[in-house]
Order: sequence, then C-alpha cells, then structure tokens
Amino acid sequence: MFSAWVKRAGQRCAIQRTAMATRHASTATTSSSTTTAAYAEALKLIDADKQERLRMLARVEKEIARVAKDNKSSTQAAQLAALNSLKYDLQVKSELNNPDVQRNFKNGQVDMSQPVYRYMRQKQFEKQPRARLLERITQMNVIPDLLPLGLVPTVEVNIQAQGADSVVEPGTFTKPAETIQAPQVEVVNFHTEPRLYTLMLVDPDSPDVVNKTYQQRCHWLLANVPLSTTESIVKGGDVVLDYCPPHPEKGTKYHRYTLIAYEQPENGQAKVDIKVEGRDAFDVKALAEQHGLKVTGASFFRQVWDETVSSIYEDILKTQEPFYGKPRKPERYIQRAVYF
Repeated sequence: MFSAWVKRAGQRCAIQRTAMATRHASTATTSSSTTTAAYAEALKLIDADKQERLRMLARVEKEIARVAKDNKSSTQAAQLAALNSLKYDLQVKSELNNPDVQRNFKNGQVDMSQPVYRYMRQKQFEKQPRARLLERITQMNVIPDLLPLGLVPTVEVNIQAQGADSVVEPGTFTKPAETIQAPQVEVVNFHTEPRLYTLMLVDPDSPDVVNKTYQQRCHWLLANVPLSTTESIVKGGDVVLDYCPPHPEKGTKYHRYTLIAYEQPENGQAKVDIKVEGRDAFDVKALAEQHGLKVTGASFFRQVWDETVSSIYEDILKTQEPFYGKPRKPERYIQRAVYF
C-alpha cells in the first residue's frame, strides 16, 4: 500500500508544481480573458490534486483504525506513528495550494486547529523568528548565562505588555513602566494535545553585593501550565513565585529579563512540584535539571533604570531603593618638592 501511494505522489509532482506556480494568480486583477482562463485551469488542477489526496487520506484513516485495533502487534506503535505522519502530510498538502488558504495566512487569519495552518505557522517560525532569536540570545550571552548551548527552540514565546499593540521584539529595550503589570505571554506551539509547561522570568544581572558580582533573580515562576496549539495563551497552572515587576537598580548596567518556557517530563504529561527558597541566588539550569524540565523556547527584553523604578521600590516592593555606583577615585595631585 505504501509503495503505491509513493508512486502516485510522484505522478502528482507535475500537477503540484503547476499549481504552486499559479498561487499569485489569486491576487491578479487583470480582466484579460487569457489570464482568467489560465487561472480557472489552475484551480481545476489544484482541486484535482486535492481530491486525490483526500481519497488517499480516507484510506489512511481506515488503516489507522485497523491498526489501532490490533493490540497484539509488536509494531503497532511504529505503524501508528508512520500512518499518523502520513495523515498529517496529506491533510496539509491537500490544502496548501488553495489560494484562499494562502490569502488567509498572509492576512493573519490563521486557524491553528487546521493542519495546513499549523504547518505554515511552524515553517514561518523556523524560517525567520527562530534565527533572529538565536542570534540575539547568543550575541547578548543569554546563551550560556541562562540557556544551554546548542538550544534549538521548538516553540515561539511572545511577550506583550499590558495595553501594548504588539509583542516585544527579543532583545529590545522596554521601559520599567511598561512591565509593572504582568505581561500577556503566548507560547505558540504545534502539538494538538495539551502539554504542561513551566515558565520563568529571570534577571541574570541582579547585583550580588557580597560576592561583588551578579546573580540570577527570579521575577515570576509558574508550573503545570496547560498549553496546546489552540490554547497558547499562558493562564492557569500553579504560581510558585508571584509576578514581581522588573526594577533595574540605579547604577547598574542594562538587565536582560528573560522568559523561558520549559516542557515538563513525559512529553509534557507529568506534573512537577517546584519549591524554591526565594527569588535571589537563583539557578535556572539546576532547577530545570532537578525537575526534568526541557527548554523549548524563550524571549527577553532589556531595561535600564529610570524614575519609575523608584516608584516600584516605594509602592510595590515597600523597601528602600539601593544605589550601586563605582567607588570614588582617589584624588591624584603632584606633591610640591622641598629642597634644602
């Protein structure tokens, strides 16, 4: 059966290439009869290809149902995995050349419950946003300060400040006033089943006065957050550490506030019981290893001190604002020489 499907797929390559070449015709406004006829013919080819794939899809679904009943087969899991992969491929390619689908995606009308839109959204993420994120977290040393070497994000983490119209570009500067309230966080993922995630907002640039260096400070820690491709906004779960607004201390360099998304053990099906002693002297890598958390995505923004930070200390943190500055340089002067 598989070999026959592969053969038919090869025979359809020419049809598919013709269909792909006519995608841009969907936006044409010319009234030329030749163009109209060509567009109509292209639509016929696209529809013929779709119908063939749908017929194959119906057979694959029957085969999945048959294999699922065969509990005695030692290869059942492998067979189901292969069949489901083929099913997804057929679902995607049966709609991929549809001009309406292409137009909807271009206009941001994306239904993540549909395989074709999930596929297009994932390819879009892998093509540009992921490369840009990796470039910035590497250049600004978020890797390896917080994230492991060799990280390849599989989800897209979007941070949107309350009241803002757009998400924060990774690595850009924001104002402390924009993050007094917890931002809306979206973890764009590509799995249909719910999985549990842990999320941490960590500042690796918090002053460590005793050791005259920097330490990690956790501003927000959530565990057991259920997410799926159609439920990607972070809500629910267990609050381990309440949201504490970023407050870059006066006299310090810029701070890299990093939001990390971790998939929990057993492909996100296992709950975790995270307990921490406090926000300071944090160690995200040790905590992730302790609970079997896998980094799947991240984003970050930078902030420096401004007058808003003083208000955060006074109104929210209820503590005296510190000031960190370089020690005063000794005065250097030339001592007058006295001759006898």
